[in-house]
Amino acid sequence: MTKRDFFRLIIKIYGLYSLILSLFTFLPQNISNVVFYKDEIWVRLVIITSVFLMLTLFYILLFKTDYIIDKLDLDKGFDDDVIILGDFKNEQLLKLAILLIGGFLIVDYFPNFIFEAVNIFKMKATNYAILGTKIDYFNFSVSIVNVILGLLFITNYKTISNFLNKK
Repeated sequence: MTKRDFFRLIIKIYGLYSLILSLFTFLPQNISNVVFYKDEIWVRLVIITSVFLMLTLFYILLFKTDYIIDKLDLDKGFDDDVIILGDFKNEQLLKLAILLIGGFLIVDYFPNFIFEAVNIFKMKATNYAILGTKIDYFNFSVSIVNVILGLLFITNYKTISNFLNKK
């Protein structure tokens, strides 16, 4: 693996991880802000602008990695042109990263999903929620989406790797 391939892989992995976290943390929080500040136009403008900037950044990180490497001269100044990572190839490292991202999504959101499910079940069964908590259907929905997305990443890591590894 060359230095350029290594930096290309690292930038794409970071872009994919940032995209997933932003889509499922930043957007849900700001959707609730839109609901709360429904008469304020500046809130919508700020959210639309930030989403546009976020999507532009992720497009650059995922599909214009060579441009980033060239502008920052990331592959210059090394003694050797090849990075030896054993038997790992570019595609194998990308698959590993996608599996890790899917695993992180499941590990991060599964406990919240279970807690909210138990809380909702307890509220439906006894008309009382868990002491000191409220039912939060929005948080429950975000947890469901993240757990499903993590499972999809784990089950379809080869397809996602092939899509991201296109030249």
